[in-house]
Amino acid sequence: MTSKTQSAGQRAGRRLWLALAVVALLVGGYFAVTAAVRAHVDGVIAGALDKPLPEFTLTARDGRQWTAADLRGRRVVLHFFRSRCAACAAEAPEICALEQQLPEGVVLLHVMTDRVMGFDEALTRATLAHDGFAAPVLMADAGFMDAFHSVAWSKVTPITYVVDAAGMVRFGLRGRQTRAAILAALAELS
Repeated sequence: MTSKTQSAGQRAGRRLWLALAVVALLVGGYFAVTAAVRAHVDGVIAGALDKPLPEFTLTARDGRQWTAADLRGRRVVLHFFRSRCAACAAEAPEICALEQQLPEGVVLLHVMTDRVMGFDEALTRATLAHDGFAAPVLMADAGFMDAFHSVAWSKVTPITYVVDAAGMVRFGLRGRQTRAAILAALAELS
């Protein structure tokens, strides 16, 4: 082998190692940024815990107005969801099953963030038809979202907050939930 061939081979080897190092740095950077964002969002959600349910007045899709006063003395499940959310659509069957298995005295309210996000009403109707929820669907406004974790984080869906009978927010169950997980959180409040 000539020195010219060796040099070309060494250069190719160094380029390969450099390319692998760049790929490793990019992959590592992606995971580091993802972990940092997740930690931040978890902190925002934790900020809503062990605080009283904020005062609010929201209108459900059926026209009924709901307030925090309507929920006093009862355990409450607030299920936040939106359109264009794959995890929200995937958890919908579990949430529908939960509606059928709620313990006595528990109120389940769905909180849809489509208006806050500026989604078209036709998209909202299609999402609601797909999900098939029987419990009231409240349409969140900016004030309600700010009381929980800010309008800027209205894309943090799905999330389910569980409130005790004293009106304190006790659990913030982030991501796709099962009825068993929500029932377990409710059981801890008994």
